[in-house]
Parts: sequence; C-alpha cells; structure tokens
Amino acid sequence: MPFPIFAFMKIVKPYIILTLCWLSFLYSSAQTFNLPIDDNLPKFIEENYYSNLQNHTVIRPLQINISKYQDLLDSNFLNKENKKWLFDKNFISAVNTKNGLFINPVLTNISKLNEGFFTENGITAMAWLGKNFSANFTGTFVYTQPKYKKKFAPYEDIFIPHFGKAEKYSSFYTYLNLTGYLSYQVADFMNLQVGRDKVFFGDGYRSLFISDNSNAYPFFKGTVDIWKIKYTILYSYFHEKDSLDALDFGAKKYSSSHILSWNIGKRLNFNVFETVIWQGKDSLGNRGFDVNYLNPIIFYRPVEFSLGSPDNVIMGFGGRIRIFKTTHLYGQFLLDEFKLSELKANKGWWANKFGIQAGVKTFKLFGIENLYALGEINIVKPFTYSHWSYMDNYGNSSQPLAHPLGANFAEGIINIRYKIDRWQINSILKKYAIGADYDTLNMGFNIYRSYNDNVNPFRNKLLQGQKYKVSSIELSFDYILNPKWMLAFKFGFRFDFVSIQNVNQSTSSILPVSGYSQNWNQFVFLGLSTNIGNREWLY
Repeated sequence: MPFPIFAFMKIVKPYIILTLCWLSFLYSSAQTFNLPIDDNLPKFIEENYYSNLQNHTVIRPLQINISKYQDLLDSNFLNKENKKWLFDKNFISAVNTKNGLFINPVLTNISKLNEGFFTENGITAMAWLGKNFSANFTGTFVYTQPKYKKKFAPYEDIFIPHFGKAEKYSSFYTYLNLTGYLSYQVADFMNLQVGRDKVFFGDGYRSLFISDNSNAYPFFKGTVDIWKIKYTILYSYFHEKDSLDALDFGAKKYSSSHILSWNIGKRLNFNVFETVIWQGKDSLGNRGFDVNYLNPIIFYRPVEFSLGSPDNVIMGFGGRIRIFKTTHLYGQFLLDEFKLSELKANKGWWANKFGIQAGVKTFKLFGIENLYALGEINIVKPFTYSHWSYMDNYGNSSQPLAHPLGANFAEGIINIRYKIDRWQINSILKKYAIGADYDTLNMGFNIYRSYNDNVNPFRNKLLQGQKYKVSSIELSFDYILNPKWMLAFKFGFRFDFVSIQNVNQSTSSILPVSGYSQNWNQFVFLGLSTNIGNREWLY
C-alpha cells in the first residue's frame, strides 16, 4: 500500500508552496528537535521548558534547541573533563558548525520475573542541515512474551498496547515500529513537519484531547508561534479493521485538528482544541481526505452543519496557571456532545458527553531540588468519544486516541519522582473505577461500540455497569547509564489490587449487590530501558 503521506502532500502542496515563498526571505532560528513523549525523561528538562514564560507547554512533543538540550544533559549528568564514550557520549556523532548527526542504539530488555519479558531494540537517529532542516528516525523491533492483554480491553485482538496488531511467532509476539519526521523551520515563528509519530496535547499525566496511547500514525503538522500565541494544525491518517470481527487493519479514517495556546501575562495559559474525524469510505463511496477540512483557521461544527455531515466533532478547553515559581495548576474540559436543556432536566440523557481533568504539578516539592510531584483527577462520562460507527469514533488501531480507559471512568493519579546524581526514583499511585458493559447492555465504556447499540436514552450515570475498581502502586529505581542515549538500568515492582462488583444477573439492568470479588497482581521487573516513549504497563 502506498505511503498515505503522499496523498496528504498532493492536497496541501499548494498551501505549503505559497507559504514558503512568502516567508523564504526571513531568517530562521537555530534548529530544534522534538523531545520524546516519555514520562521517564529527567524532569529537569521539562522544568527548564516551563521556566521560560514564552513557551507553550500544552503542545507536545516539546521542541528544544539541540545545543541547549546537550548542555542540559552535560550540566546535570556529565563530568566535562573526563567524558567516557560508553557512558557519556553519543554512539555515533558527526557535528560541525552547521550540520550534525547523532545515532544511538535503542536497548530495552525488561524481564518481568513472574510474567515473561518485553524487549524493544533498534536505533534512533537525529540529523540537521543548517538552521532550517532536521530529521528524526527511530526503528525498533518489539518482542514480547506472553501475549499482552490490556485490562478491560473491549476487543480480543492480539495487539501490543501503544503499538499495533502483533505478529505471532511461536509463543512470542512481535511488532516492527517505524517512526520519525522531517522538519522545516520556515521562520522563527513557523515550523512544518511531516512524518509518522504521535502527539500529546496537555500539561498532565493524561490528556483528554489527544495522547500517545494509540499506535503511531502518519501526519502533517504546521505550527505558528507569534507573540503570545501558538497555533498548531494537525492532519492525521489512521487505520481500523474493515469490521469489528476482522483480523487485519485495512480500513482508513482521517482527522483534522487544531489547538490554539495563549499565554496571558506571566502566569496564565488558555488553550482551545477542536478535531473532526471521519471514515475514508462510506455508503456514498471513497471520500479520502475531505478538502473541506483543510482550511487551517475554521471551526468545524459550522462547516459540518453546512455539509450535512455525519462526521465526529470534538472540542475542548484547557488552561494552566503558575501559582508559585515552580508549581502549576492545570486542567481540561472535553466536550463531545451537549444539550443544556437535557442537562438542566437532570434525567441522565445519554448524549451529554464530556470529560474533566484537574491537576497540580511542582518541580521542587517543599523547595527541594529535583523533587517532582504531580496529582491529577480525570473523569469521563459514558459514551464520550464514541459514534454511531466505530469508523468515526475517536480511536486508532482499536485503541483510544485520548485516555487509555476510553470512557465511563474516574481516575486519580499521584506521581513523585526524585533525582540524585544519575539515580532516579519514581513512585506512582493510580486508583480508578470503570463501568464496563455487562451482557448485551451498552454502558458507554467501549468507545468502539455504536452509541445506537442497546443504549438507554435516560437514567445514565457515571460508572454505570459492572464496576471495576483498581489500585496500582509502582516503585522503580533507574540508574542512567548513558544520558545521551537515555539508557538506564531499571528495577522496580508493582502491586495491582482489583475488585469487581457483583452483578444481579436475575434482572436485565445492572444492579449492585453486596460483595466484591477481589484479587492481587504482583510484578517485579528489571533490565535495561531506553526512554524513547511511554510504554505504560508493558513492564
């Protein structure tokens, strides 16, 4: 199958050429690159980004000047007078005053002492040509045993979470992961990128807008950063199964997204997000990428109405306020569908679909250097992100594009991290409850289930259905072997406590009765880990 970015480029090429011609005389800034979306990266990098009041922290991956990034690593990890190649330098480095190339290995080999292992090995390369062009490529081979089944997955496919459909080899499961991007810094205030990767819009541990939960996907992204405003457009291409019972991901769907971030004064940020998602082929034929959604400054709901379109439109509002020098409050409000009269009636109408996030993070808890802490709450109503067809839902490769739990859940997270020399200690507590489907009843948890399928129009409420309550406690210790590779030796353990609410099976409705079935899961893991992206709960 031809690489779909070429189809995108044919459509957007005239816009790009006009933009480049208009701005070609402007001087471009020093070259930047995208930081990996990885919570295990040292928090002093993120703290440095937050300390600059001009930066827009909600749009990720964060972009950082290459030389500044290298200086941050040197000053926090390295003895400049005695650098050792294996522990302090890039594996391959070719740099002059204008151009550069770094190539480093990816070496992730984690053993779960009571449940198989997870490996991801390959290479990652970063190159830049002058002040305008840069490129990044990562190719890894994922290899895991045993088959990984995601908790409460509403699908039975063999897949590796955060990646895609796995190939079975004997008793192992494999996946070839290829990601990267080409970047052109048009001017100080404009950047264009094309590639295959992920994005994350938010300041928190989770995002209700779009996150790095699903598989990587082809995209075209344009960013403008002027005055106190940063505006990003994102055109994306996704894969789904031809039918829910199919084995291969051959069906195509697309999305067009905008996010506008506005830094107000020295402490406040306000951002607005919108996206529309549609299937590439419907009853009328092959739509492909709908050119009506190319306009980079329109709001989609009026356009959707003018087209008489059944496409799925989602909007959101977010913000962040700095209350102390290194402490930030943040939040998001996600709006899928909403009817004020039904909300006032308080009858539990199914289509009042929205989500809320609230959190606080600090990079110097109690004023202690390198002591990071985060507290966050996420709540998403039933049926949010779903649509009448799974091909128009807010998902990619059978995985949610936003929060990994889908919908109909409430979650709390506490994360504390501490760095001393090359040691990093990470503790994280997650508690969440979900209302899962029971029997044939659609409780609004599975975003891949049609919202027309066996839905009660009224009397819907948060966490309806068969209730699962999960508490997870994880403590890990990382020793940074090579900061340039982001290679660490990792050791840790995790305890998961799961309780399942009993269900009255004598009625057609979900009625809780006294008693829960309960179980403990314990995991111990150790090995090498290269931090190039979040791999939550794969080890």
